[in-house]
Amino acid sequence: MEVVFRIIGSEEDMASLKPEEEYVHFCFRPSEKEIFNVVRTCPKIKMIQLPVSYFNTLSNTTKTLMSMNNIEIRVGNVWGHRTDIDTHKTLDI
Repeated sequence: MEVVFRIIGSEEDMASLKPEEEYVHFCFRPSEKEIFNVVRTCPKIKMIQLPVSYFNTLSNTTKTLMSMNNIEIRVGNVWGHRTDIDTHKTLDI
């Protein structure tokens, strides 16, 4: 299945999130507060993708709360994507 991920390359990119975003990929290590801000900003969110090293640092509480809200946390990488050129990338999941 192909989906279009909104790529968040830095904390500054979070300010331009739109409420209709459903799939988000973090290229940096987000704080738990930043993850919850994305969920609040994007009420239709279905999936958050993180690199494996970042996923391993998430608390079980955050994972549980995402699961309770039917938000999948996925492990994955986006290599070589420049958010200054395009903020979205189509990925096969």
